[in-house]
Amino acid sequence: MRLINLLFFTFLNVISSYAQEPNNPDLQLLSLPLITTYTPSDYDGGIQNWDIDQDTSGYVYIANNYGLLEFDGASWNNYPIIGATKTRSVLIEQSTNKIYVGGQKQLGFFERTQTGLRYHNLVTQIPDSVTKDEVWDIVEFNNKVYANIDGTIAELTKDLIKPIPGTQLAEFLTILDTSLFVGSTNGLFRLVNDSFKLLKNSEGYNYRGIASSHKMHLLFTYDGEILSYDNNTLTLLKPRFDQFLRESKINKVLKLRNGNIVIGTQNNGLLIVNENLDALLHLTKNKGLNHRTVIALYEDNFNNLWVGLNNGVCVVELGSPFSLINEDIGLEGTGYAATFVGGRNFLGTSSGLFESSGTIAKVDESAGYKLISGSNGLVNNVQAIDNNIILSHHEGAFRLNSDGFIPFFQGTGVWAFTKLAEDKLIGGTYEGFHLFDKRGNIITEKKALTNLNESSRVFEFINDSTLWMTHGYKGVFKIHLKSDTIFQIEHYGEDEGFPSDILISAYKIDDELIFTAETGIYRYNKETDLFEPHPFLNKWFENRHVSKIKQINNNQIFYIAGGQLGVLNKQAIGVYEAEEQPFKKINEFISDDLENINLASNGDLLIGAKEGFIRYNPRHNISIKEAFNTYLKKVSITDESDETSIISGPFFSSSQINQPKRIRFEYSAPYFDGINKVRYAYRLHPYDENWSEWTEVNWKEYTNLPADNYTFEVKSLNIYGTESSISEYTFTIEPEWYETNIAYAAYASIIIFIFSSVLLVRERKHKVEKHYINKSKEEVIRSKEREISEFSEKTNQQIQALKNESLKKEIDHKNSQLASVTMHLLSKNEFVMSLQKKLKDALNDKDNKDSLNKIVKSIDRNIDEDEAWETFAHHFDQVHGNFLHKIKEEVNLTPQETKLCAYLKMNMSTKDIANLMNITIRGVELARYRLRKKLGITRETNLVAYLDNF
Repeated sequence: MRLINLLFFTFLNVISSYAQEPNNPDLQLLSLPLITTYTPSDYDGGIQNWDIDQDTSGYVYIANNYGLLEFDGASWNNYPIIGATKTRSVLIEQSTNKIYVGGQKQLGFFERTQTGLRYHNLVTQIPDSVTKDEVWDIVEFNNKVYANIDGTIAELTKDLIKPIPGTQLAEFLTILDTSLFVGSTNGLFRLVNDSFKLLKNSEGYNYRGIASSHKMHLLFTYDGEILSYDNNTLTLLKPRFDQFLRESKINKVLKLRNGNIVIGTQNNGLLIVNENLDALLHLTKNKGLNHRTVIALYEDNFNNLWVGLNNGVCVVELGSPFSLINEDIGLEGTGYAATFVGGRNFLGTSSGLFESSGTIAKVDESAGYKLISGSNGLVNNVQAIDNNIILSHHEGAFRLNSDGFIPFFQGTGVWAFTKLAEDKLIGGTYEGFHLFDKRGNIITEKKALTNLNESSRVFEFINDSTLWMTHGYKGVFKIHLKSDTIFQIEHYGEDEGFPSDILISAYKIDDELIFTAETGIYRYNKETDLFEPHPFLNKWFENRHVSKIKQINNNQIFYIAGGQLGVLNKQAIGVYEAEEQPFKKINEFISDDLENINLASNGDLLIGAKEGFIRYNPRHNISIKEAFNTYLKKVSITDESDETSIISGPFFSSSQINQPKRIRFEYSAPYFDGINKVRYAYRLHPYDENWSEWTEVNWKEYTNLPADNYTFEVKSLNIYGTESSISEYTFTIEPEWYETNIAYAAYASIIIFIFSSVLLVRERKHKVEKHYINKSKEEVIRSKEREISEFSEKTNQQIQALKNESLKKEIDHKNSQLASVTMHLLSKNEFVMSLQKKLKDALNDKDNKDSLNKIVKSIDRNIDEDEAWETFAHHFDQVHGNFLHKIKEEVNLTPQETKLCAYLKMNMSTKDIANLMNITIRGVELARYRLRKKLGITRETNLVAYLDNF
């Protein structure tokens, strides 16, 4: 028996991420598997989920209170059963993919048709001797379908439901190994030759499940008892969690493919145990599950455990090497540091330092992680140095004793410690380095190292007197120590070979000091005193920032680059092979603040997460299924009248469609490793030239496609970057009657007829138009001639108007000159009149001879009457059309009368005329009278008007 146990534990250590710690069988680094929860609002159904099964394509079906649920990995469908109440059981017949369902007064199956699932009721085939209240279990065994109909086991054939004799009051119906078992209040039964036989000495218990272990049967009762059945002997077992099961009650039992057993309880979630009945994992409400009552269990083809609950469904990724340590099991905050020493597990977070308090033997809600007294707050590091557990904290440095953590330095925050000598420690703090004396368990601060006040989080010694320290955004410092003091500091940054001064950290790989920078990995060249790209490692990260790198077992280098976890597996000296795809499902959990990778004592890795830690078991091979399929679920076709027809299920073949208004394709890929991470791409030949972008949307719709032959293609991409096979659907959109070949021939004939008719009509029309064109041309010519004549006349008028305007301007100019001459004459007459006065005054004085002589000379200078008149007459005739010349030719006038005619023509006043002619006003009147007589006009005739019109 000891040999069997040893072999079993060796096997379990390889395959299970929940294995016991070496050399300490009770200690367990507790963690929760990755779990996806679906609530009734997610799947639009009832709260209770009673049974689960999976078809050959991978679709999952669940018997729900409101009917049959279907999940394809992307979306849920609910198929209610008309007139039925709660659905209790479901089975997919593998040979036909018929979906059998049972429930309250219901039994039947769904069959796939071209328009979707169609339900066939089998209740009427149940014999009257069988009570029809509930159908709890339906199984397929040896190509036959059996159902538990209210405690009676019956075989379902094509036309008949036949009860199987031998058992009554059945509680469960299940297949174990190569046998069909029934558990009832009357004992345990096995199907033998078409009837059930009671297993000897199995009576007396209310069985709820059965599993095999080491060539014996394990029987589970509702009251939490576990019994072994071997050689017709029933033995009551007492596992460590016996009391836990008795208090929890057992509803369901499932044997997993890896040999472990899942026990679903009524009051306290589920418990996973191995064949030796060692507890491996406990999940319940607020500890991974969203409800305490488990009523259905199923293991899918990805080794995920589907848990039907009294309120929802949970999918537990038992086949994954990844699990979570978070607040659900007592660990609060973001994970920053961990150490494992002396059988104790210490995990540091943003909330403090926690220690694992759970054991395999202790299966209850108190198992988990407890905060250590005195550690509250941000933990930067936790280290085991000699026999001391030292906590580097935001508020200083602390040492663990039996009562919790006690401080030994509180000057500033501390990042980490390292031994400088047997009795001496050096600590990197927020403000440089500090030295500490260590004598046994007593640690005291000695002094601060001066000349450096920079935050010193990352540092590595290359010898006893030289260490390298990197700063987040100030580059690298090479620090030389002498006699416990810093006597030299050298700075390195962008000018010394790094791409920049930021994001530089130092690590040791294969005992070589390497530096990760903003991009790439570097090493120090002592000869050139510069940094250069690492000859082996840099090629993997030349354009990426590595925020954490850690070597494991000398042949694996784990790293976090750009938020992505990966591993370099050493193939030979200096030769590595990178692997990142298996870690894609956990990248979303990794913290982006002070990333860290920690090695547990059992070889597991703990990666700092946004909430707690990610646990990775590197001994558990990650099985990535390369081949998977994408399925077209449904094609919905909507016509012009908005009526929709559906093509569904496996009936996607070439088809013809009559001018759809809208066509919608729905598809899915039931790939349940990394649920909800599948993406899709599609294209429609010849409508789309290229594949679409990858998207999580699992449908595509086209509207108003023209008549043509089409092929719709769809594929999917899983979380590991693997593409599925391409699913396609070929269809033809038929043209309307007016788009057929006959219609096109008719169109051609009509066009030819119309064209010929048009030619004839146009020929006749051409002749008529030619006649009218000639007449029109003549009319146009006449019209043009009239237009030319009118234009010529208008032009002449415009020319004459321009001439008149020019003459007017010239007359205005002459009038201006004439007015000037006239004013000159008026001024001369005024001058003569003034002389008259002076002469009169002089005549009164005999002694004024000299004055008279001067006046005479003045008259000689100013009077030249003939010259002035000639100038006036010249301008006057230019303005008035030779008026003076003409009137002298027709009438014999004296010079004085000629002047009078000119002055009257100018319409001058009698006074002005008197001044100009140097006569009195009476003389002007007399002269006018004489002029009338010479002109031969009477007094009634206006003399001025007559002269103006002469």
